[in-house]
Amino acid sequence: MKSFAVFTTTLIALVTSNAFAQQPVSKMDMGSMTMGAPSNARPGYAPNTGEIKAINKERQMITLNHGEIKSKTVKMSPMTMSFPVANASTLSHLKVGDHVQFTVENIKGQATITELSEKR
Repeated sequence: MKSFAVFTTTLIALVTSNAFAQQPVSKMDMGSMTMGAPSNARPGYAPNTGEIKAINKERQMITLNHGEIKSKTVKMSPMTMSFPVANASTLSHLKVGDHVQFTVENIKGQATITELSEKR
């Protein structure tokens, strides 16, 4: 009977610890995010829009509070998220609080901003 109690306690501990381990570090729900392989097709996607929350020029990263994202290779729900930027020079004239238009594509398995400009 003791071995059954030990087994049950161990099983509960494993299931509980696994549930905690799967909790996201931040409160982002990325369950609806999909990234496909790049394709040569060029459907007419409208530019995505967002507000700059942070810029890290040294790491070529930008944090955006964005609406729904749709591109050739990425579909994502609205959230605040950091993205790498394919071309660091696009960050030179932008600042926190700016509203921007951008394109995100799957580059080597990572959602990467490939085009970025101030929203007009």
